[in-house]
Amino acid sequence: MFCSRCGVQYADSSSFCPACGAPAGAAPRPAAAKNRTAYVLLAFFLGVYGIHNFYAGYTQKAVIQLLLTVCSCWCLSLVVFIWNIVEMCTVENDASGAPMV
Repeated sequence: MFCSRCGVQYADSSSFCPACGAPAGAAPRPAAAKNRTAYVLLAFFLGVYGIHNFYAGYTQKAVIQLLLTVCSCWCLSLVVFIWNIVEMCTVENDASGAPMV
């Protein structure tokens, strides 16, 4: 059995995790909220590479932005930058649905 909070393996008969003390079957610890200011700065300065979306957990969007920029020899970087401007203005939640602070 693996702890849902810390991921440590422990015996099935145990009712508590030996590493973190969480009860068996406890809900996972919520992820830390992402900082909106950091997201906006990453989008502005490194957005054509999709870094801001990697930060927020939107991996698929980030890979698309990275490939559009690099595979087009930076010809589509202006298109990706405009996409980033829209994302900077409209983002409210990260990929897990938690609101950005």
